[in-house]
Amino acid sequence: MKYKKGKYTIERFAEDHNLTRQSAINLLSKLKKQRYLTVSGGGKQKRIYTIYKFPKRPTNGFYDIVNKYSPEKLYPKFEHYIKGRYTVEHAIIDGLKISDIRTLEATKYLFKHVANWKLLIDMAKKENLLRKVLNLYNNARSTIKCRKMPKRYLK
Repeated sequence: MKYKKGKYTIERFAEDHNLTRQSAINLLSKLKKQRYLTVSGGGKQKRIYTIYKFPKRPTNGFYDIVNKYSPEKLYPKFEHYIKGRYTVEHAIIDGLKISDIRTLEATKYLFKHVANWKLLIDMAKKENLLRKVLNLYNNARSTIKCRKMPKRYLK
C-alpha cells in the first residue's frame, strides 16, 4: 500500500495526495472496503479516517457484546476474534474467566439478555464455573433488574 498510515480528514488526505475532494472520497471508500481504513466521527463532527499499514479485521467478541448491553463500558485489553456464533451466554463465561472487578460488574448486565439458560449452564459446567455463574447471577438479581433463571438450573 502506497499511502502513509495515520489520521486524516478528507481535505487533508486530498491535499497530501494531490487529489480532488471527490477522488479522495472514492479512494478512501475503496480503502475502507479493503479494511485498510476505519472511520470515526460524522454528524456535526468532522469524519476522521484512520489508515493502517495492514488490513484490520473487525472484532466480534467479548468486549463488543459487553459494551453493547452494559452501561459500564470496558476498554478492550485484547482483540477478541471469533469464528462462528458468539452469544451473550459465551460472553458471560468469558467474563468470568477474565474475572477482574470491572469486567464482572459489566458482565452482570448480560443476564438481562440471556436467551438460552441451558447453554449457559452447560458451558459453565464444562468450564467448572457453575458456582461462579450462580453467584454472579444472584448478585445481578439483587442489584439490577434481570430475567429470572428457571428453577431447575438453580440447584
